[in-house]
Amino acid sequence: MPIPSNISEVKRKVKDQIQEQENSVSTKPEKEDVQSGQELRDTPFDQGKFGAVLEDIIALFKSQKKHLECTVLKQPYQVNGNQINFFLNGELQEHLFAKLRPELIGIVKKKLQNDLVELDFEVKEDAVSEEKKLYTSTDKLAYLTKKSPALKELQKRFGLETDF
Repeated sequence: MPIPSNISEVKRKVKDQIQEQENSVSTKPEKEDVQSGQELRDTPFDQGKFGAVLEDIIALFKSQKKHLECTVLKQPYQVNGNQINFFLNGELQEHLFAKLRPELIGIVKKKLQNDLVELDFEVKEDAVSEEKKLYTSTDKLAYLTKKSPALKELQKRFGLETDF
């Protein structure tokens, strides 16, 4: 294998390898089931049952010191039939999920006893707008006084200032 000459070639090769791995993992069970004559398991499950299985998987990953993977698995998700959709926050989580997906599909299929489970993800940006982020002490105090007006009275009574 020749050494890549630039970064874009490296990225392309890594992307191709990930796609090959996903394709090989997703096609293996179907071929085995057809060749061995086994029927596909289709045990029904819901969000609660998947949540319990996900907690077991997170505990397993914690024991294996896979903390980043645990963070990705703690993201919100939605179950629609055999489709499980994770809502991720950004590119980093998207990349981690793509690497984790083949292993996760195998574990989930085994624990749920359902060979038709599909895992997918959707990247959603944070709902907090740039305007609502609190950076300075004055901004933070203004936000807290809106939330609790008694704080304004305490500030007056004790002569507290945010800027010193």
